[in-house]
Amino acid sequence: MFKETVEKYYPEMAAIREDIHRHPELSNQEFRTGALVMEKLRSYGLDRVEQVAGTGVVGLLYGTAEGDGQEGGRCLAIRADMDALPVTEDTGLPFSSEVPGVMHACGHDIHTATLLTAARVLAEHRNQFKGCVKFIFQAAEEKAPAGGARPMCEAGVMENPHVDAIVALHVVPSTDKAGKFGLKKGVVSSGFDLYDFDVHGKSGHGSQPHTANDAILAVSQLIVMLQQIVSRNIDPLKTAIFSIGLLSGGSAVNIIPGEARAEGVARYYDNQSAEVIREKALDIAEGVGKLSGCQIDVTVQKGYACVENDGALIDFIEGAVKAELGEDASFTMDEPFSGSEDFSYYSIHSGVPGALMWLHAYPEGGAVYPLHNPKCVMQSDIIKTGAAGMARIAVEFLNQ
Repeated sequence: MFKETVEKYYPEMAAIREDIHRHPELSNQEFRTGALVMEKLRSYGLDRVEQVAGTGVVGLLYGTAEGDGQEGGRCLAIRADMDALPVTEDTGLPFSSEVPGVMHACGHDIHTATLLTAARVLAEHRNQFKGCVKFIFQAAEEKAPAGGARPMCEAGVMENPHVDAIVALHVVPSTDKAGKFGLKKGVVSSGFDLYDFDVHGKSGHGSQPHTANDAILAVSQLIVMLQQIVSRNIDPLKTAIFSIGLLSGGSAVNIIPGEARAEGVARYYDNQSAEVIREKALDIAEGVGKLSGCQIDVTVQKGYACVENDGALIDFIEGAVKAELGEDASFTMDEPFSGSEDFSYYSIHSGVPGALMWLHAYPEGGAVYPLHNPKCVMQSDIIKTGAAGMARIAVEFLNQ
């Protein structure tokens, strides 16, 4: 239904993707990208294009299958994220990042170009559907939990008109499943919380440890004991992760430091595990503090919850994708993706069904590098698959 139209526009849309990749912007700094998105959406003839939540963009397109495109009928939202990462690109590609220390290493450039393509295609075929499509170009997905979906929802993107369901895709590098949508009912990504541990002890001379309260020793014990939460307090049939990624403290080898700091992230696949981790982390910090004579202050930033796909919506998406792209266009994922996504907040905030799909894309150069790696860049032709699939999902959802 839409493959030929996508193919017609693909060269230009691939060039847009490469332009976005060359000019990546960090979270809440997507000024150039947002301006480009707004310009393109307006040129495609969308009914409404607005900048929201700082650098986010929302476009609205009414179908004309039952009239002249007036309000009414169902509304499907499709979301893409636009921000890049503080990563120095190491690919050598002709469209490599021109911004030092910033790179689209998570595929958000493809997400943006794919949704722009879907918007262009649907605008050309608006006489084939009723209701409306809301195109959400989100800022700051990588800035969670402070940024991302929450500010977009607080700005009202799920209303005016009210959204009946929301879908999104995330590209992932792959060779054996390239070009296919990975679909899964229920939990499809982890939730997360951020933890800061500030250790306040008493500094002293390295030769006189009995006169000091060693913050480095305390934070070391803390880190080891935090790993016991998952191994001894979480149901073995469930999965959770607690990783410390930042550690600081000390100024000289002959000074026992009085201050130290550790920062980490807990990931989980159910809310019960999250509560256990929070409780035990506080208990461990209190206990280590008593043993070491240090004061350990814990700050927990509750992040975004697990993305939980609506089962009926996944069934519908599978049928639409296969109708547009063939019986081999999708597969059922055996396990959720281990990373986290703020997409969950749209459904939690509004109470509408949501579905996040993992679109597998062939990597540039053939070698698979994980998301967020300096060499992780995927081929632009996945835009065709994503845009055609999204357009078909939208039309069939709205015409139900």
